[in-house]
Amino acid sequence: MVLAFPQSGRLETLERMTADEFFLYAPEDQPCELIDGVLYMSPLPFDTHERQQGFLFTLLRLYAEAHDLGEVRGSRTAVRLSEAHVFEPDILFVARAREELITERGVMGAPDLVVEILSAATAVFDRGDKFRAYERYGVQEVWLVDPYGPAGTEFYQRQGEFLRPVAVDAAGWLVSTAVAGFRLQMAWLWPGKKFIPVQQALAAMG
Repeated sequence: MVLAFPQSGRLETLERMTADEFFLYAPEDQPCELIDGVLYMSPLPFDTHERQQGFLFTLLRLYAEAHDLGEVRGSRTAVRLSEAHVFEPDILFVARAREELITERGVMGAPDLVVEILSAATAVFDRGDKFRAYERYGVQEVWLVDPYGPAGTEFYQRQGEFLRPVAVDAAGWLVSTAVAGFRLQMAWLWPGKKFIPVQQALAAMG
């Protein structure tokens, strides 16, 4: 039985939910995640969030396809990390050598790259429980992107057992370790009203 509390965005279960129960009972028409055995539903995103998600998703997907690096998925792809953690990151990348993780139900294991575009309702989870699960279960790179500016944006890459923060270089480029050859220019993320055309961004990477 599930009891909904829409004001908090949280669904409480009488008993903690497992990953199998999540796939069985989670609504198909509502973004939701299993965080430490508790089902949470996300509010509808603002347009600023969706514009940035669309730009980054298209950029990563076209780059990965052009270089045959792997698969890029969007925000409704479930990622099962454990019996208590099933997330729906805004963007994920799975390298070609690990594409057997991708099934009809979602990604059964840790993606190589996860991108979470932050919002007021979800940032506490993205920076907290979800980040710790990404670190624990082997995600290689995590971007926490604030759609309103660089101050709240953080990039992490794996060093041994931990995800460590990394900085952009002097020219404003973030060099990915999970997506071979991919570079992200910070100026592209907060352009004002109009994002750079994706093909122009791909050409700028070289």
